[in-house]
Amino acid sequence: MSDPSVAIILLNWNAYHDTVDCLRSLENLNYRNFHVFVVDNDSKDQSWERLKADEISGVFNLPLTMIQSGKNMGCAGGNNIGFKAAYEKGYQYLWMLNNDTIADPDSLQKLVEEMQSDRQIGIVGSKIINMNNNLVWFAGGSINQYLGTSKPYGIDQHEQEKFNIKKEVDFVVGCSMLFRRELLEIIGWLEEDYFIYYEDTDWNLKVKKAGMKIIYVPDSLIYHKESSSTKSEELSPYYAYYLMRNGYLFVTRNNPKYKFIALMYMTYRIVKFHLLYVLRKDNKLKRSKMIFIGAWHGVTNQIGQFSE
Repeated sequence: MSDPSVAIILLNWNAYHDTVDCLRSLENLNYRNFHVFVVDNDSKDQSWERLKADEISGVFNLPLTMIQSGKNMGCAGGNNIGFKAAYEKGYQYLWMLNNDTIADPDSLQKLVEEMQSDRQIGIVGSKIINMNNNLVWFAGGSINQYLGTSKPYGIDQHEQEKFNIKKEVDFVVGCSMLFRRELLEIIGWLEEDYFIYYEDTDWNLKVKKAGMKIIYVPDSLIYHKESSSTKSEELSPYYAYYLMRNGYLFVTRNNPKYKFIALMYMTYRIVKFHLLYVLRKDNKLKRSKMIFIGAWHGVTNQIGQFSE
């Protein structure tokens, strides 16, 4: 039997060098039955034009399709464009992969092997290592669907044997997530109105509720740069806004009877986020304002990309 076909979805937004480095690593994959779909989220730094020129010149030694979204669709919307293109072409598995990653040559092979071992598995995910410090960045994770929080295992810890054990988990992060095409028929697409953050957590939870397994595969290694674009996001006042709003939306959409608990937890989160994202940072007034606006927009169900 031939190897199952895999579509690899990369989302680019103002990150030409990251995307090129990722594509270069994919050239070295030992698993060969794949096609890469690069979706550009309306970059403003000429990275789309440069990537298109590279494609036309035949710079990359891999099967590649370039797609322009036409506007910034956020993480969920941009990836959905790639998912739809891959689904329409009949790929059996889809691999959602961050563009600021470097894939180990065996990474895809190990994910596919695990997926092939059990039809009840819906999603598999990699062990992710932070390239900046060589610490573990992700080794599976748990979800508290009543508070609207998720907990990654192993983050910022040194390699340990417990992170090398394959196991069923609540979620794997969208940084490296391989799934069956059938999930798009059963679960549907990523919820685009989150815009950024929680779209993959929400999707994982729906997969679990549909009775499918989510497996962490430590033999699949991905190295994550935590690129400058990611860092600038985390330092932005809007980072806390989306976490605040989307955490509350996540609970009310998936467990509406726990809405009151989520509301109480949001009060605690307002204090916590001020300590994390306001106290020792610049632009304090705007940061504080965005935390309160995020809480209000969650309660009033104001969704999508934030607009001033």
